[in-house]
Amino acid sequence: MLRVSPAAAGLDADIPAADLASLTGMSREPALLDDLSAAVGVPTAFGAASPLTAEFVGGIVAAIVAAILAERSPLGVIPAPLVRSSIYDAARVSLGKTPAPPVDGQMCVLFAVDIVGFTRPDRDDEIRFYLHDQLYKFLQKAFDDSGIPWADCFCEDRGDGALIVVPPGIAGKGIIDPLPERLRSLIRRHNHLSCAAADIQLRAAAHIGPVDHDGHGFVGSDINLLFRMLEARLFKRAIAATGAELALIVSDYMYRNLVCRYPSLVSPDAFRTVRFQAKQTRARAWTYLPGTAS
Repeated sequence: MLRVSPAAAGLDADIPAADLASLTGMSREPALLDDLSAAVGVPTAFGAASPLTAEFVGGIVAAIVAAILAERSPLGVIPAPLVRSSIYDAARVSLGKTPAPPVDGQMCVLFAVDIVGFTRPDRDDEIRFYLHDQLYKFLQKAFDDSGIPWADCFCEDRGDGALIVVPPGIAGKGIIDPLPERLRSLIRRHNHLSCAAADIQLRAAAHIGPVDHDGHGFVGSDINLLFRMLEARLFKRAIAATGAELALIVSDYMYRNLVCRYPSLVSPDAFRTVRFQAKQTRARAWTYLPGTAS
C-alpha cells in the first residue's frame, strides 16, 4: 500500500526530467507531455503547453513516480523532499479510484473465514484486536501468494471473520490450492510464537455463485449459503476434534465443478461429505482439513 511521509503529501512537480528518468528507471520520451496528454484523454484543443494540460498530466506523472518510489523504498514511504500536496492529491483522485464491486448476478468465487472462539473468556479486547489485525495480514499474504491478488478482491469485515469476493476474470483454482496451505502455514507459525490466548484456529468456507451489491454490501442466497456452511455442526466438530489450524468447507457445487475437475490440486478423496441444516438452509457440503490424516 502506498504511504506518504508525514512531512509531505504530493510529488514535487519541478523534478527535472533527467531526475525523473533516474528515479523511475524509464528513459525520457521526446514528447512525454504530448504522449501523456493523449493517453489520459486531455482535449487536444487545450494544447500540450497549456496550464490546464500541464496540471492534469502532472498529476498523472506524480502518481506514477509515487508508486514506483514507494515500490522501491524498503518502507514503502515517499521521501519528503519529493512531495507537494496539490499534485499528489490530484493524482490520487485520478488514479486511486476504487473499482466497482460485481453486481447483477455475476458469477464469483466466494470465500469466508471465521476465527474459532473469538469471544471466549480468556481473550480480552486487546487480544481480539490483535487477532483481528493478524487475520487480515494472513489473508492478504495468502491470497497474493496463491495467485489471487488481494488488491483486486472485495472484502467485507464480519468482526470475527471476513467475506472475500473474488471478481470475475480472476481464476479461482487457488482457493483450493495453495490458499488453504498458505493460510495454515501462517497460522501455524503464529501459534508457535503466541501465547495460548492468542492462538488461532480458522474456519473457512468457499463457494461459487452469483452475487449482487446494494451499495452497502454483498447480498444474495449464495452469500447466505457460504455463512451457513461455516456454522455446520459437523464442520465445527471436525476442527475441534482434530485441533487443526485451519478447516475448509466447500459447497457441493464447488466440489463437483472445481475440486473434482482439477484432482491434481487436492485429491477429491481428501474431502469428506457432510449434510447440514443451519436456520432455513439444508444442504450438502464437503470438508477438508489440510495437514491432517485423511
